[in-house]
Amino acid sequence: MVEIKEIHHQLGSPVPVEYHHTPRPEDNDALLGKLKPGSLVMNATGLGKDAPGSPLTSTGRFPEQGFAWDFNYRGDLVFLDQARAQKKQRHLTVEDGWVYFIHGWTRVIAEVFAVDIPVDGPPFDEISRIAKEAR
Repeated sequence: MVEIKEIHHQLGSPVPVEYHHTPRPEDNDALLGKLKPGSLVMNATGLGKDAPGSPLTSTGRFPEQGFAWDFNYRGDLVFLDQARAQKKQRHLTVEDGWVYFIHGWTRVIAEVFAVDIPVDGPPFDEISRIAKEAR
């Protein structure tokens, strides 16, 4: 945690950041319960992609009118399923990591092959649809 604190300090961002060591899913549930309405909750742990599971338990409750974003794009997407299950009840905006993944790869391909690849609109949607079929 010391390293990320130093990076944030060097960036000089006015956005307040809190750091918590949460080795157990129950620890994450407790933090989740303290978040303000409209908070953003992200799964960037690799749980669901690199290892099965979620950083939350099945009883974790997302913040009302919050945002849930799973950076994972393949595998056992339990966090994404948990967020979707609470979407209506908690008035959540839920984002799948798939679009983030496709956007990142199209940027790399555009740079490597010096081609223009759109980042939104119908052509991007078509690229995403084709890739999703192979998902």
